[in-house]
Amino acid sequence: MTDVAVRPAENPSEPAERVGARPGREDRIFRAALVLIIAGAVAVRFSARQPLWLDEAQSVAIARLPLSGSGPTMWDGLLEDGSPPLYYILLHGWVGLFGNGAGAVRAMSAVINLLSAVPIFLLGRQLVGERAAKVAVVLYLTSPFALYFGTETRMYSLIVLLTALGGLALERVLRDPAVKNIALLALCAGCLALTHYWCLYVLLTVGAWLIGLIIIRPRIAAAQATRRARAGRGRGGHRPGAVRAPRPPAATAPAAVPGWPAAGNPAHAAGNPAHTAAGSMPHAAGGLAPATAGTQPADPAGGGARSGASPAELLADAAGGATRTVPQWHRRGPLAGVVGLIAGGLVFAPWLSNFFSQLAHTGTPWGEPASFAAVTHAYGQWAGGPTTLGRLLLFIVTGLVAAGIAGRPLGGRFMLLDLKGLEPGRTLFFLATGTLIVAVAAGKAVGNAWADRYTATAFVPFLLVVGLGATMLADRRVFRGVVVLAALIGVVAGTSDVRRERSQAGEAAAVLTRLSKPGDVLLVCPDQLGPGLARTVPSWLKVYVVPTYAPPDRVNWVDYEERNKKANGVAVAERALAEAGSHTVFMAGSGAYRTYEELCTQVRTTLQEQRPLADEVMTQGIPARVYENYALLRFRVS
Repeated sequence: MTDVAVRPAENPSEPAERVGARPGREDRIFRAALVLIIAGAVAVRFSARQPLWLDEAQSVAIARLPLSGSGPTMWDGLLEDGSPPLYYILLHGWVGLFGNGAGAVRAMSAVINLLSAVPIFLLGRQLVGERAAKVAVVLYLTSPFALYFGTETRMYSLIVLLTALGGLALERVLRDPAVKNIALLALCAGCLALTHYWCLYVLLTVGAWLIGLIIIRPRIAAAQATRRARAGRGRGGHRPGAVRAPRPPAATAPAAVPGWPAAGNPAHAAGNPAHTAAGSMPHAAGGLAPATAGTQPADPAGGGARSGASPAELLADAAGGATRTVPQWHRRGPLAGVVGLIAGGLVFAPWLSNFFSQLAHTGTPWGEPASFAAVTHAYGQWAGGPTTLGRLLLFIVTGLVAAGIAGRPLGGRFMLLDLKGLEPGRTLFFLATGTLIVAVAAGKAVGNAWADRYTATAFVPFLLVVGLGATMLADRRVFRGVVVLAALIGVVAGTSDVRRERSQAGEAAAVLTRLSKPGDVLLVCPDQLGPGLARTVPSWLKVYVVPTYAPPDRVNWVDYEERNKKANGVAVAERALAEAGSHTVFMAGSGAYRTYEELCTQVRTTLQEQRPLADEVMTQGIPARVYENYALLRFRVS
């Protein structure tokens, strides 16, 4: 018999054994590095001072409207915008306290963004274990995706907060389907729907998963019980003359990082109920099986091997790999979860008539539905974003995601990947990916556009998968190195993204302050450039948007595409020339906006025909350097 045939899984090499020679010192260095990196990430969240772009400026303009009165109210602004009200109500109160400056309004998102770390940790502790939850929080705080939207005056940080809170409420319902827990889940579900309509996709995905547990899980549980019974009977007999192979000695179990509980260690989990939940999601997507206990009884006929264990599990056990524990949930938990989600409709009900009005008249005319390739693109955005460093981070995070879905540590530098996937990573990945697939399918069905920022609705389960994957790294030095490197790259890449100009509104304002005079007219085409410019341009300018010739502070999305198709760009240009008289007409414009491909050209051509003395006083920015970019033209009297 060869050495390979009898040798158990390889023990860690000698250098790996010396990794823990001075755990106290290494642990302090590791913690100090993370504290410094996280402190930098917190500071970055309050550093954005660039002028607001369309979505941010529109949000502030709506939030500044009064809640009641004879003139336009915030409710009128929301009907024209196509958004639900919860975020705007919060922003309305924030603006009343701290003002509407760029730094002030972005600070609300930063605060919510940081507060989200608490429920993410609590949820992670229940689902993937305390150690994985801490990693998930670290990678959340340093994530370029989270950093950027922590500096944007939009509802995406609130979505992350409510998603984590909703996950906690659902987990409580699954463990204890009491009325108070169902009511809490209903409140979270309703608040999600009142924050962004894409949250309906995550609610649909979770609802489908729960229904799958109700319908499919009992059948799979019965089939698994039958297979285990047959396997037990097959091992019960002993053929005469047969020699049972001795059980190989287990390799040294991977050492835990001091101060961070070992992930998935059954002995550790048994002593701490919080860690017993290191994998509290039952099987999903083709494996909706009942939750199993963290440890299995020894098989008396198999030398201590677990009854019914797969070859992969036996190999990992022989190598001393950590076990992913999956505790039981209450048998009525999934049904109670469905009830809680449906009851969330009661929270959403007062807004329902407005929702149907928005559904019929607003939507996303600025873009087109995405293909299913957008799902993989979303994972790239979550992992690191579009920068060079972000792509490097994507390489690291991809490995952690694979480990979180299917990995089991074998000790030292080794890891076993089960292609069927393991819980709870498999279910978390299913929920994140399923939400994105539902979003693409719904977009194709109703014609709604895709935006990477909307995928914040599915970001939390992705984070937990990444955190779980990091804990599958058994070698302490590798684990620490990967976490610190990923956090550092994330902050650097995120800082670069945060500092990118979001609009040329500040540059345009500087040019107009220098060149314009009282009585001059500024035409904005398309009107989507108006909200940002309205906050920065000189007060003496007369500013109008194309084609409505309305003030620029808000975009009215009601029947937007139909309105623009019927618009007459020539008439708008002639009206501006008549109002300007002997004064200069400026035009801020871009031809890259959907539904404005011909309209802005009509306006510019008419102005140039009437006033040949035209020049470009601001060049359109490069998209890689400024998100909302456009040119500024000047038409003077000859």
